[in-house]
Amino acid sequence: MSMKYAKGFARATVLMAVAAVYSSATLAQGVSTADLGGGLARPHEKTDQWIFTVGGGVGTMPDYEGGDDNEAVPIPILRAQKGHRFGELLGLHITSNILNSRHWRLGPSYNFREGYSSVENDRVDALTDRGSSHELGLKGGYEFVLKDDRTLELAVEFLADVSSGHEGMLVTPSVEFGLPINKEWSLGLGADATYASGDYMSHYFSINEEDSLDSGLDNYDADADFKDVSGHVKVGYRLTKKWNIIAYGEYKRMVGDADDSPVVDDEGEENQFFGAMAVTYSW
Repeated sequence: MSMKYAKGFARATVLMAVAAVYSSATLAQGVSTADLGGGLARPHEKTDQWIFTVGGGVGTMPDYEGGDDNEAVPIPILRAQKGHRFGELLGLHITSNILNSRHWRLGPSYNFREGYSSVENDRVDALTDRGSSHELGLKGGYEFVLKDDRTLELAVEFLADVSSGHEGMLVTPSVEFGLPINKEWSLGLGADATYASGDYMSHYFSINEEDSLDSGLDNYDADADFKDVSGHVKVGYRLTKKWNIIAYGEYKRMVGDADDSPVVDDEGEENQFFGAMAVTYSW
């Protein structure tokens, strides 16, 4: 685990604890451990007592956004739910719901985003001022409960950098379909797209004259645009009442000015893949 990843995990864990305290005082990119089959209850299922989930796994993903070299990453999972309210940490992404509603969702969210340092590609690694970012925002949506306990959730997440990273913002609308197959197996299908502000796009995808001299990449100016669209599939298997196994796969396609950037078009790959396996325990 890189030092930056470890620091990000520590900060995320602290924020998760804060979110849990906040939720208990007033008491989903994104992916809900409950939707993955990792919890005893899902948001539309009201619980009269606290339900906690802990777990972890390992995943593989590109070492930078738009890169073609994959790396293994640890995936911590934490979740707490009471009533319809919950807070959860999945990887380095925190989401929550502070509304005690069977259908409506709204809560603060946090995401740690790594920069372009210490990547395999020497040219991309030579780019300056591509530091990591801490993003805060809100995620809200509406979950339809369909026949046979199937669910359809429409949501949108707003995130803005609150550190000295990209100093931009992102908007991610998403759709998630949950399909319980039987008592042991569950399936989830989802899709989303992310719009990024000019500051974000410039931070990660533009190449100025200094960058060009340092890296040998062509000058490039990236503007605000949709940067990617993605789809994913999740399979959950319940070993026992408390133990669950989760498999997750995602395909992401870089688009717009992000796809045309030299860090993707020349040095990386527009087709991005992420896969993970995890085990969770709930009580």
